[in-house]
Amino acid sequence: MRPLPCWRHFLPRQSGYEGPVPKTLEELTDNHPMVLFRKEHLARYLQALVTKPYDGKMVGYLDMVGKIHTAKAGSVELVVPLVQMNALLGFVSDALTSTILGLGLDRQTEVQTLRAFNKLLWLQNDLINRHYQEAHAPAAAVWSNGNRKSAAPVR
Repeated sequence: MRPLPCWRHFLPRQSGYEGPVPKTLEELTDNHPMVLFRKEHLARYLQALVTKPYDGKMVGYLDMVGKIHTAKAGSVELVVPLVQMNALLGFVSDALTSTILGLGLDRQTEVQTLRAFNKLLWLQNDLINRHYQEAHAPAAAVWSNGNRKSAAPVR
């Protein structure tokens, strides 16, 4: 199978990983130790979504999930573009939906659970996107001496 362009984001070493690093996309397989390491991180994230209490600590964790995929808190070499973060969140949404639908819950509980996780993922989306905003400020905004100025006069 030919590597996809988004796979290039899996080539740099992830923090905490100490095994072999592939030098080319062709060396990167689903079973490469570094890919398995990242899959373990994703599994822990999914587990946290369904097992941890939703308190201030969890909100901080969800915020850090967005931040570590940028140069602000993660590796400068391992910056994941927002489009790929959105695709990942789509995968997470589908995985949660599939799991919930497969639990055999009564209809009311199933609907409430799906709605709750849908809201959670919208919050996660916001906490991811906020770390990408500064890098992609609107072209109309002009910064001067640390103050934001509108391209159109304010009246």
